[in-house]
Amino acid sequence: MDILPILKQNAFLTLLIKDNSIFANLAYSDLAAERTYILSESTDLSPLKFRLDDSTFTKGFWFEYFNSLERMFDWDIVNRDFEGSFRIKKFVKEEVGVSGIKVLIDDNQPFFKNIFTSLKEFSNDIALKVLDDKYMEVISKGVMERLGYNDVIWIDLDISHFSIYRTQLIQTQAGIFSKEIEREIKFSSSKIDWNNEIGLIDFVKSSKLQAFLAVDSSSEDISNKWANFVAHNSEYISDPVLHDILRAFTTLQLLSLKQSNREKLDGIVGENCGIFVSGNIGKLLKRRELLISLIDGLELEGNIDLYIDEENKVLSFGKSMMEKEISQDIVVFKGDILPKVLKVLIPDIPSRSKNKIIFSGKYLAQNTESKDIFALGSILQFMKLPELEEKVIIEGVLKNGAVFSHFNSSGVQFMSDKKGVLYEYLVVDGRSRPIIYGPSVQNNMIKLKIWGDGDKE
Repeated sequence: MDILPILKQNAFLTLLIKDNSIFANLAYSDLAAERTYILSESTDLSPLKFRLDDSTFTKGFWFEYFNSLERMFDWDIVNRDFEGSFRIKKFVKEEVGVSGIKVLIDDNQPFFKNIFTSLKEFSNDIALKVLDDKYMEVISKGVMERLGYNDVIWIDLDISHFSIYRTQLIQTQAGIFSKEIEREIKFSSSKIDWNNEIGLIDFVKSSKLQAFLAVDSSSEDISNKWANFVAHNSEYISDPVLHDILRAFTTLQLLSLKQSNREKLDGIVGENCGIFVSGNIGKLLKRRELLISLIDGLELEGNIDLYIDEENKVLSFGKSMMEKEISQDIVVFKGDILPKVLKVLIPDIPSRSKNKIIFSGKYLAQNTESKDIFALGSILQFMKLPELEEKVIIEGVLKNGAVFSHFNSSGVQFMSDKKGVLYEYLVVDGRSRPIIYGPSVQNNMIKLKIWGDGDKE
């Protein structure tokens, strides 16, 4: 009997050119053998930052890139029967060939036109797509449908480009007796672009940014470190001063976006809400720093699922995940492309609940002993969740006056599944609202130290 097409082995390569990097994700599936995975690799183009012109992206550059990718993945990709012309080696079996190559190019990528043209001239075997607002609308709506959220926020954080895409399911009552439910999906985008690098460097001197800083360092030292960071892209940060500047910068940029786009970004209250983060800043900041920036910058509340798409798997294969068995590229599963999730609870905390238990819960699994978990007021607390082969149920309730102000239930229950949505941490933000920074660097330093006392990463 012939194998059904959906069950046949397949491999597909997607490249995403974004933030001065090339992110490669090669997906393989053999559904009959229940074997699926994605290989990931990134190439930093920052050393070419001042040379991203026509003379850089030649045929030789792209041949060298694909030859290097073959070695990194230990996978045959290039058909060398056609000397001087790039042709795909058709898929034969695992590690030999791919059924197609798609290249996504972010429309914010420097020298976008040159890169796009060079790839178009390089090979007709490569499908070229643009990562723009239209693409993000398709991905966001697909993620909403596939994961069952009512509100999906996609936050792309690059140093010079901040973008927030929001997809909301709006339900209204209609008809003569208001018994009919009309459903509408609303998509919007909000952006900040720093086209002038000098302006971005000088922004660190802004009095607004100073109010969020928590480092005891001279203004000259802060300006110098920020200028070098902006001028020379980094894959990681080890300097605590620079970490704090980036946290403060991210918080203020998000707050500015929220204030200037209230009609689009108000009401992120976490009732069946998923937030996705991509971009360099999501990788450079530590989890606690990133989370504080997101919560305080966007003034988040409620019960939220947070995904940090560091390897850009969701951006690369989100459409295939959405289309499932009718995908024209390859069938991928949620567990293959979704990053581990942070379940973030952000309740209202009364002043009397300082240092008291504000959340009590436990996690349950069929073959694992249950364990109690607690969260205290005044701190931002991380609780590591078990990663088991079996499904894990996490449940709990808010206590001592802590409430979700925008919905009635004080109970929380969710399931962690390694083959689907896998939760890595339960995070409870027990800080009293509103969150107030300042009035001095020393005060911010003390506050951030207290907020971080619950960090169990």
